[in-house]
Amino acid sequence: MHDTKSLFGPDSAQFIEIIDQLALAKSKASYSFMAADDYERVLREDSGLGMQVYWNEILARAHLTAVVAVLRSRHWISAVVAATNDKNLLAFAAALRGLIESSADTQSALGAIAISLAENHAQISSALSGTPGSQCCVSKEIEDTLIHFKYARHLTKAEMATAPQSHKALQVRQYIEGLEKGQVHKVVACYQSLCDLTHPGASSVWMWLTSENGVDLELNPNQDESTIAYYLTEYRDTFLELLMFAFNPAVLTLSVLNYFPLRTFHTPALLDWNLSGIPLWQKCQSKLGNVLPLARKGLKSVKPNPAVHTDAAR
Repeated sequence: MHDTKSLFGPDSAQFIEIIDQLALAKSKASYSFMAADDYERVLREDSGLGMQVYWNEILARAHLTAVVAVLRSRHWISAVVAATNDKNLLAFAAALRGLIESSADTQSALGAIAISLAENHAQISSALSGTPGSQCCVSKEIEDTLIHFKYARHLTKAEMATAPQSHKALQVRQYIEGLEKGQVHKVVACYQSLCDLTHPGASSVWMWLTSENGVDLELNPNQDESTIAYYLTEYRDTFLELLMFAFNPAVLTLSVLNYFPLRTFHTPALLDWNLSGIPLWQKCQSKLGNVLPLARKGLKSVKPNPAVHTDAAR
């Protein structure tokens, strides 16, 4: 039986093992939302409370997005392993393709969230205190990006007329561009090849056939294992780099959330991680300055304001 180490090498296996140690599937976080009309009323009557509600919501969305992104990619990895052990090329192609798309979506949603929250830590923390008369301080870009992760889909004709722009899914190619810009090794070639198997294209036909001269054909239904082995060898570097985009943006987001006084959205285990080798984390720390994380036991923390307004209609 194959496992992550035998399939993808010790570096990738170690990466996945560390992610598993966070045990995010056991998270007890919950997310409640205030109706949009109620939120607008609160904002008019008390801008301080309105801003408290608003930033509670943003941090809730950031936490939800980060946790779901990790769990989703981890499931795709499990599917890749299961398909390999079953010697099922089509399942393998679908799972690896799913992992690529999941990684690209994570990068699109969270690539800039950690640094944005770190840059605005002081203003956000002030808003979370609910100080009466606080000035409005919102981030449409952060809000729309996180809403897009949660709701983006192919809209029906009826939905096109009413749904916010943030609910409209991009073309897959637009998400994959984020991996290209991150210089993920051979990611486009790998993705296109997997798509030809899953759509299906010619590859999904020829996996059952062989030909010595290109004209005479023979059925050969036992090519799954050798073709899977080819992918695992040809794209081993791609897989390791893919993991960085599947998990790093989420880990950095959860790490920055440790610096805000909302206990529900803390991940204390990350305080023991050395993230100094990640350039984006270095930038986050620079923006946070001398601020200390609030996720350690004994430091003051508060529960999130449950009056978080809905993003479904925004």
